[in-house]
Amino acid sequence: MYQLSEVLNLIFDSIGLLILVRLFWLGLIPNYKFLLLGFLCIWFSNIFTVVEGYCFPDLFNLLEHSFYFFSSVFFLISVKKEILVSAH
Repeated sequence: MYQLSEVLNLIFDSIGLLILVRLFWLGLIPNYKFLLLGFLCIWFSNIFTVVEGYCFPDLFNLLEHSFYFFSSVFFLISVKKEILVSAH
């Protein structure tokens, strides 16, 4: 069974992701594709967290933690690219 905190976390992350995508689309924030992919992976992991309460808990738990790992890789790449760009 899912927990209320997991559902609320998914709702708030969905709102934040929509705002981030809208700002990205309008060109109001720089073109950081890996940063956006990192936030998208966190959003997917929140979806998997809620879904694992309904069916296939082992599979969705594996997907949840895999996407947390992918998000950390994308954040690391984004930071690394920013450091390399600002060094020049």
